[in-house]
Amino acid sequence: MAFKFRLEKVLEYRKQLEEQAMLALAKARAARDAEIAKLESLKRELAVQLEKSRDAAAMSGAERWLAQTYVLALRQDITHSTAFLASLEEEVELCRSELVARAQERELLEKLKSKQAKRFAEEEKLSEQRDYDETATIRHKKEAV
Repeated sequence: MAFKFRLEKVLEYRKQLEEQAMLALAKARAARDAEIAKLESLKRELAVQLEKSRDAAAMSGAERWLAQTYVLALRQDITHSTAFLASLEEEVELCRSELVARAQERELLEKLKSKQAKRFAEEEKLSEQRDYDETATIRHKKEAV
């Protein structure tokens, strides 16, 4: 007789939940990484524009105003991107903790399955040993008669 884990469907469901949590974490990390790349790009562009604005003497008044307005807009974008990045970091942490919880739930059921399988194997071995003992006893009684 083969071992059958009664909670196999629950274990499969927990595995699916864990996989979904892994996907959510991967998406959150990808969004965070994209925002980090965007923030770095904004910072590089700001550095370039600040370097260009050092040569303000070569610019006309309108060009200088445009450069200052662009630098101001870049700084605002950097501020917004930094705030958004902080929220994405929180999202990544939430997804990570959710994944840990799902993995623990799955591991708990897998340990239960393992223990039950081990107990089943021991009981099968014990039952088989009893059968052998009984067979040996019957043979011995027949030989004695």
